[in-house]
Amino acid sequence: MAERWNFERELVIGLICVVACVFLALGATGSGRTRHVMDVTASVLAPLEKPAVFVIDRVERFRRWTTERRDLLMELEELREENRALRLQSGEKISAEFKRRARPGNRFPIIFRDPSMWWEELRIGTGDERYDPGCAVLDGSDLVGVITSQSGGSAWVRLVTSAGFYVPVVVEETREIGVVTGDNEGGVWVRYLPSDGDYKPGMKILTVLGSRLPVGLPVGELTSERRTVTAGVDEFRVKTGADLFRLQYVSVLGGLQP
Repeated sequence: MAERWNFERELVIGLICVVACVFLALGATGSGRTRHVMDVTASVLAPLEKPAVFVIDRVERFRRWTTERRDLLMELEELREENRALRLQSGEKISAEFKRRARPGNRFPIIFRDPSMWWEELRIGTGDERYDPGCAVLDGSDLVGVITSQSGGSAWVRLVTSAGFYVPVVVEETREIGVVTGDNEGGVWVRYLPSDGDYKPGMKILTVLGSRLPVGLPVGELTSERRTVTAGVDEFRVKTGADLFRLQYVSVLGGLQP
C-alpha cells in the first residue's frame, strides 16, 4: 500500500514538473535572456553555415554548367554533321556541273601570256564558245582565275595571282571567312583572317557565296607563311592547287552565252 502511494506521488510530482517547465519555456520565449542565447547560438553557427551554403551554391552551379556543356556539345556535333552533309551535297553539285561543262570541247589552250604581266592575266582561245565575264577558269578542278572579257575567238583571264583579283573564301577546317587576292609576283594570299584562329598548314581554301563563282571551288592550301597587317587580323600565303607557272590548257566553268 505504501509503495502504491509513493508511485502515485512521484507520478504527480513528475507531471507538475513537466507542466512547470512548459510554462517557464513559454514565458521565457520573448525574454531578453532567451534572445541573447539565441543570438549567441546563431553567431556560433554562422561560420559553419556560410561555407556550407557556399559549397552547395558551387555544386549547383557546376551541375548546371555540366548540363549546359553537354547540351552544347550535342548541338555542336549535330551542326558538324549538318555541315558535312551540306559540304558533300555542294561538292556533288559542283562535281556534276563541272563534268557537264568539262566536255572535250571545253579545254582551251593558252594563246598569249605577256611576260611583263605574267602573274596578272593571260589569253585563252575559246573558238566559237561564248562565256559571261566572271566565269571560273580551272586547271582540273582548281581555280586559275576568272574571265574578264571575250572577243572573237578568245577571252582574257584575270589570274588568282593578280592584285586585282578578289574572291571570298573559307578555310574549310575552321570555317573562317577571308578574301583571296594576289600580289602580282606569283603569290596568293588569303586576307582578313582573325589572328586567334586555329590555323595549320595544309588546310583547304574554298570559294564561298559572295561572288559569281560556284561555292566550294578549291583554291589551294594554307602555308606556314603568315603576316600580321593590323591588330587581330592576319594574312596567310596560299599554295595554289593549279600549277600557274606551267599552264598550257584550262577549262571554263560557268554560264554559256546563247
